Amino acid sequence: MKRRAIVFTVCMLVALSVIFIYNDTSHFADSPAAKYYIENFKKDTFAENAVAAIYLNYRMFDSIFETLILLVSVTAVINFSWRRDDEQ
Repeated sequence: MKRRAIVFTVCMLVALSVIFIYNDTSHFADSPAAKYYIENFKKDTFAENAVAAIYLNYRMFDSIFETLILLVSVTAVINFSWRRDDEQ
């Protein structure tokens, strides 16, 4: 019971610190890159939606590699979590 209370307290402290950091870092995108994306997304990508243009065209390789890393991670977890009958 004492272990559960300690784990719960640690989890709550981590959650509260994440919320505190998130609330402290709210800022708006005033960078030159953001202005470029907003002004030129139709001309560069021929997309009507800015979010789709950024996600599917500007960040395409980033998304592909994130998917690849997720696939490798899931494959490793599945491979290492199976217990074979001959292993003790």
